Amino acid sequence: MAEYRCTWWEYTGGYSEFKEGVASPIMRNLETDDEVISRDLPIGALWIAEGDGYPKGPDGLAICCRLHGHHTWFIDGRASDCTMPDDKEHRCWVRHGIGGETIHVDKDGNTCAAGAGSIATTGFHGFLHHGVLRDC
Repeated sequence: MAEYRCTWWEYTGGYSEFKEGVASPIMRNLETDDEVISRDLPIGALWIAEGDGYPKGPDGLAICCRLHGHHTWFIDGRASDCTMPDDKEHRCWVRHGIGGETIHVDKDGNTCAAGAGSIATTGFHGFLHHGVLRDC
């Protein structure tokens, strides 16, 4: 079982040079001040997505987590197997914590019957509990 301690990152406002026609936002680790382009964030990186197009939690934040294979988990989004897709009030994953804090995700709250609070994507299936992303 692999474990990844979650770390908080923020947008610097800068962008990388264009590569294959794309410039990537530069992100900064809030603990170490290390900077990387967003595509190269480590597994377990957490950040608040900026902009109107992202799913937000009840606190108005859109918190994301980097998974294996450069996948981004929109913690406040909908699960692919959501059992209440027309209900806008419930959360498929119930997030506890806000930006900069230890994040814990479970099913303790107004939720649907999808899964058990885990996240599954190509190459990874696990949980984000008490600031640690664990593969099961």
